[in-house]
Amino acid sequence: MSFDIEILQEKKNPLIDRLELQIKINHFGKGTPNRLDLKKKVAGLKTSDENLTIIKKIKTHFGATEDIGKVYIYNNQKDLEFFEPFHIRVRNLPKDKRTEIYNLKRKKEAYKHLFNE
Repeated sequence: MSFDIEILQEKKNPLIDRLELQIKINHFGKGTPNRLDLKKKVAGLKTSDENLTIIKKIKTHFGATEDIGKVYIYNNQKDLEFFEPFHIRVRNLPKDKRTEIYNLKRKKEAYKHLFNE
């Protein structure tokens, strides 16, 4: 999928030790890109670890070719797990892992190891 990312705002949050980005996603003639593709592209732009990059929000308007997104880039896994809610962390995983985590959680079995793979 071809799309362009423009960083509108970049802010370092020293209290939480993360980088907060506001981005504009241009995807003329295509649908809104999925979170995994966005994660890869943003992590490549900022030369950060893809596992520590979280797509927090994508705001889409009907019929528009531009979206506004909020991205958090953490410095370590411990802070990411502490500050990001479960549903946001799961939302940033591939579909097969999401399904597996929800099934294991429903059965009340261990699933936390799947976040780090």
